[in-house]
Amino acid sequence: MAPQRRSCRVRAALAFLSLLLCQVASDDSSSNGEEPTSPVCRLIPKNSLAFCSMVDYVAVVDAADANGATFDAKAKFYYENADVVLQRFGCHARYSLYKCDDCRDAYKYWVCSIKFQKCGQGTSDDSDDKSAGAGHASRICDVSDVACESGATGRHRTCLSLCEDVVRKCPYVLNFQCPTTDTVFFSTDIATCNKMDRTQNPDHPELPWPGTFADS
Repeated sequence: MAPQRRSCRVRAALAFLSLLLCQVASDDSSSNGEEPTSPVCRLIPKNSLAFCSMVDYVAVVDAADANGATFDAKAKFYYENADVVLQRFGCHARYSLYKCDDCRDAYKYWVCSIKFQKCGQGTSDDSDDKSAGAGHASRICDVSDVACESGATGRHRTCLSLCEDVVRKCPYVLNFQCPTTDTVFFSTDIATCNKMDRTQNPDHPELPWPGTFADS
């Protein structure tokens, strides 16, 4: 690929990443096609999605997207744009304790958690399993129910630690930033926030995955 074309592709990739970060930070995703048009709660079994295979809970999806394939494709699209930037950066050089593969893994978890928010009220009384999300949804839709119109009554916010993990493991070229406190999208409460299938604190293996790395 010619240097000029490659540079243009990297700039475009950075623009897409910046757009997603701004939408998440400003809670303006619904008007940009980043939120389901008709949100409903459906069980997404583990390994049922081609890209976000770690999703294994009742998630907010679009009523017209029975299996979550559309948002799975969007998550992969953003991941691939991040990978374009990483490849341009040059992953042969070690930039910290982590490598580009660590960055890719952290980014994948973050973007999948944003695209597949966990259904539920997000209260401290919720248990951390699939049934908790189901119990707090206004209606759980079977994948064959094309007429389902009821949306989720609430959502578990993404654990802030999933965002912080990207900052920890990715090089500066991604220009990735996280909030420092709870927001409409992120929570530091490990009892209620969505940590996907993360279980072990990478810094302290004897401890569970934290709500925020600021406390670990």
